[in-house]
Amino acid sequence: MTIRRRFFLQASAGTLLASMMHGCVKAPQNRSVFNVDATLLNQIKKRGYLLVATEDDYPPFEFLVNGKPIGFDHALLDRLKKVVPFEIRQEILPWQGILPGVAEGKYDVALTAAGITDERSKWLDFTMPIAESSIAYIKRKDDASIQSLRDLTGKTLGVQQGGVSLAAIPDLAATLKQHKGTLGQVRQYRGFAEAYQDLLNQRVDAVLHNIVSLSVLVNEKPAIFDLGERVSRKAYAAWAVKKGNQGLLDLLNHFLHSLRETGELEPLQAKWLKITFENLPTQPLLPGDRSIQ
Repeated sequence: MTIRRRFFLQASAGTLLASMMHGCVKAPQNRSVFNVDATLLNQIKKRGYLLVATEDDYPPFEFLVNGKPIGFDHALLDRLKKVVPFEIRQEILPWQGILPGVAEGKYDVALTAAGITDERSKWLDFTMPIAESSIAYIKRKDDASIQSLRDLTGKTLGVQQGGVSLAAIPDLAATLKQHKGTLGQVRQYRGFAEAYQDLLNQRVDAVLHNIVSLSVLVNEKPAIFDLGERVSRKAYAAWAVKKGNQGLLDLLNHFLHSLRETGELEPLQAKWLKITFENLPTQPLLPGDRSIQ
């Protein structure tokens, strides 16, 4: 599956802890858990469990190997299950049904790397980011003519037809113009496999894609490709809940904040995403580091 469908609350630890102290419940003695707001706990008890939706084919975040779900989000989910005093059930499904299902209340959490966008922020609430979803470029390792972003001037670029990489072209064109450069030819592809093949065959000079997907590709083929700079405004991926579900949002932010504080998040990023994001914001931000109104 490609990245087409993704383009790709600040609260201090003290505030989050305080908000969860009211009506806390205790889990079994052999587990170290977070306190949970009583209202949220009652909501979960109505169903009997928290229901999260994850994707079936979006490596390195979520995918199946021999029928077993693995990936970055699954690693986070395993840790989340150990620190909450209720059952978490997981439904694995195609991307198209996840965000609408959360907005409609069918699922409690879209536990997937959903890009934070202006449109989605109108009907979903997002956690603090779990990764970047900014657009970058890769080039052939033996192409010495491209050493920096400004060297893309006049080059032939590969993007996905109708995808986020295509949407990043205006940002790149503006940057090149600042350096007195010009945008070259842009070729659109239905999928990235064809674009990568054309890059190898020198039909294009660089391919634009989200930085995580490119990082994984370069890690797999370091003798062939080099990862370049970001070509667009910074964008972020996060988990999502139904608009207004503040208790659940606070709990998830508390969990993600604790992983950052204990140093557990970066090693998981390095293992699965092949890149780390040390300075992710502590609130959901729109592309270009804009606040959600």
